[in-house]
Amino acid sequence: MNDTIIAKQASQIADLERRLQRLEDIEAIKVLQRTYGYFVDKALWSDLAELFSQDGEIEIGGRGVYKGLDRIRVFLRDVMGKGHDGLNHGQLMNHMQLQGIVTLDESGETALGRWRAFIQAGEFGKHAQFAEGVYENAYVRENGTWKISRLTWFATYYTPYEKGFGQETLPLTTMSESFPPDRPPTFTYAALPDVFIPPFHYPHPVTGDKIGRNVKQG
Repeated sequence: MNDTIIAKQASQIADLERRLQRLEDIEAIKVLQRTYGYFVDKALWSDLAELFSQDGEIEIGGRGVYKGLDRIRVFLRDVMGKGHDGLNHGQLMNHMQLQGIVTLDESGETALGRWRAFIQAGEFGKHAQFAEGVYENAYVRENGTWKISRLTWFATYYTPYEKGFGQETLPLTTMSESFPPDRPPTFTYAALPDVFIPPFHYPHPVTGDKIGRNVKQG
């Protein structure tokens, strides 16, 4: 076997190893995001916070942006969790993560992802609602482990279970007065019946164009 053939085979093996590593990284990011959804399900806020990088950011609906792991911990436990981890008796908070698309950077050290969340929330005998929206997230490999570096959820709608989005919708959540965010919401928009298209992090997969460039918002 001559040197040319050996070099070609070595190059092919290196390319296969690189492609395999990228597939494994994308799968690890998908597991990370799905884990986020399962932790939200059971209000495991302290465990959820550990999914974020040290300088991570989180933005949920109209609540504004919280930056840094310490701030994210407090936001999740005290604002989202009302001061404690875990669900109350009779409480439901299912958080289904759907339609994930993950785009890994060429460096293999950062990535972007788009997901859809369908949410069932409420408390037995008291109230129930559905919500739906889109995540546009960023991820980073921190000390060899994939973590969420930016999580942004754009609410499409909130609706009471009894009536549904065809009859009644609820407004976006607003910024906390007791624990204000580090920055106001990144985008100004309203939930259904208004229409807002969260920006896509990736181009059209066939044309390569920016998605929605011909759509007039409003």
